[in-house]
Amino acid sequence: MSLHDHATAVLELLRGEPLLTVYPAEGGGPTTVPNGAEPPYVSVHMTADRPLGGRLDHRSTRFRMRIYCHCVGADDIAARAVSDLVAGALLDVKPDVPGRHCYPIRSESGRDPREDESTGYLVATISDAYRLESEPGIAGS
Repeated sequence: MSLHDHATAVLELLRGEPLLTVYPAEGGGPTTVPNGAEPPYVSVHMTADRPLGGRLDHRSTRFRMRIYCHCVGADDIAARAVSDLVAGALLDVKPDVPGRHCYPIRSESGRDPREDESTGYLVATISDAYRLESEPGIAGS
């Protein structure tokens, strides 16, 4: 059990939404969006809480992971549509992680659309954060 196992379960949920282009791309690769990627898409980054500041194996403790979804569209309407697809794929879902009992994914926060022209063309981004928690147990229970 690791951050990777939890991240893989979350990415599978997102990739299960056929209208969603998800970065990092399937099969690995960079966590950044490749040059020339056209919106709409979601760029996903994840972090794990490290209680007591150490690297814990989390086998006997509660595990908490934050999921940061940067929902990108050509304008704010498209960015909201991506945000809605992400919420539909994640919110209140209990992913399957081997050897873990997962709680439903919850929303942590969201940020209003922001326009960005740093790539050479205008895009709008909404950043949503979700929380996944698990503890030792049977997946799916």
